[in-house]
Amino acid sequence: MMISRLLFSMVLFFSPFQAEIEKDLQITEDLSPQLRIFKDNTFLSGKDQHSHAVHLSLDLSLYHGRTFIVESKKVFYVFINSTFARKGSGRLLLNADSLRNKYSNSIFISIYQRKRIDDLSIKCATPSANDEWYNPTRPALAFSNFILATSLILCVFFTALFRTNPQLTLDYLNLARLFYLRDREENQITLRITSSVNLLFYLFCSLLASLALMTALHFSQEGLSFLNYSPSSTTGEYTVQWLLLAIAILGVLMAKLAFVALIALLYGWRDATGVQFFNFVRVLILSLALIAIVSLICFSIGITVNYFILLKAGCALLVAGVGLLYFKLQARTVFRSFHLFSYLCATEIFPLVILIKLILF
Repeated sequence: MMISRLLFSMVLFFSPFQAEIEKDLQITEDLSPQLRIFKDNTFLSGKDQHSHAVHLSLDLSLYHGRTFIVESKKVFYVFINSTFARKGSGRLLLNADSLRNKYSNSIFISIYQRKRIDDLSIKCATPSANDEWYNPTRPALAFSNFILATSLILCVFFTALFRTNPQLTLDYLNLARLFYLRDREENQITLRITSSVNLLFYLFCSLLASLALMTALHFSQEGLSFLNYSPSSTTGEYTVQWLLLAIAILGVLMAKLAFVALIALLYGWRDATGVQFFNFVRVLILSLALIAIVSLICFSIGITVNYFILLKAGCALLVAGVGLLYFKLQARTVFRSFHLFSYLCATEIFPLVILIKLILF
């Protein structure tokens, strides 16, 4: 029941996440038209479609009590007077008085993005004057509600899998067997990778991986550029995105299974398909469980979590799983190491490199 407990803990872990409560601000000036780019050793007005950085000179004595709002859907890096100051995504607030106290009346702001600048904007705002009867709207909790609902769904799903097939569930969660090079005791259900029971585990794994990807994207706004993701979505829209992404991941798993079976047939290693794919799914589930454990530990001791880095660590574990698989298959086959390595390059290494490139960059 370890995964079930972890998923239940995720409910408690993510439910406190709420949108940052900001005092109401009234936009007074749009500074985006004043942004400049550096090209041909000179500063030019406007934003070029190929530029990665924009610059802005400000006299802070003219902005007493104001707040600068920097917005972009992508990650951006703010430099003040050529010194790195902040990393932001979504909306970043910079208080003019604080900047003036830390630097000087005149500052030079540079904003850099790894991909080209397109939707970035910077505006000046002032606090709205509110009367004593002012009642601000509650912050949106769409993503927190989405995490709560999906975590409960996954808890119920995993509990059903465990109650109906306890042995297979324990086989998937058996960390020690990852290091068994001559494990001849795999049961028949484990090796029948296309059985209905295993297909349900693939679906659970896809739903869990989809949730991990969406969490990393929401809190880091980094990588995963192929997803059409909007942080302002409703709970229903988040759920639809989660299900569609899970279906896509399940499709990738099935395509990988078919590809591995085809290559194994060409090499004459038909018996290796079940062990190889089961090992991959086992490593994937354990990697996602480890990400959940680290997230909970960091949250409990008050450490800020970069979910995108955790996602990279999960990919590193998948790479390590390929190394273990090499020694497992070497113990099961009589072929030369070169042929085994070329087989793993075709079925594991190259697809994994493409997947990491697609997800992380």
